[in-house]
Amino acid sequence: MRTLLLIFVVMVTGIILLATLAPIITLVLTLAILYYAIRRFILAQSFGSKLGWAIVSLIGLSLSISNSAAFVGIVACVLLYYTYRCWKKPVEYEKTDGWIME
Repeated sequence: MRTLLLIFVVMVTGIILLATLAPIITLVLTLAILYYAIRRFILAQSFGSKLGWAIVSLIGLSLSISNSAAFVGIVACVLLYYTYRCWKKPVEYEKTDGWIME
């Protein structure tokens, strides 16, 4: 029963992960744009360049936040990882001596 449940969870999370692979890639790209814009904002000297990089970072932030499908995919990836860990863990049976009367 444990094996059947684990196979079912792996199939469902695998399908969800594959369906949300493009939004996850888009999220990574928008977070990279956001990181680069914040770095350039900190290093900028003039007010105009700071304003420009602030606008670019706000655009990157809004694109990252609006990508909610990627968050579902990330949760599915984490669940798939924990399922894999549970699958690799050996099943330990408790040894009970219930037939011995004391």
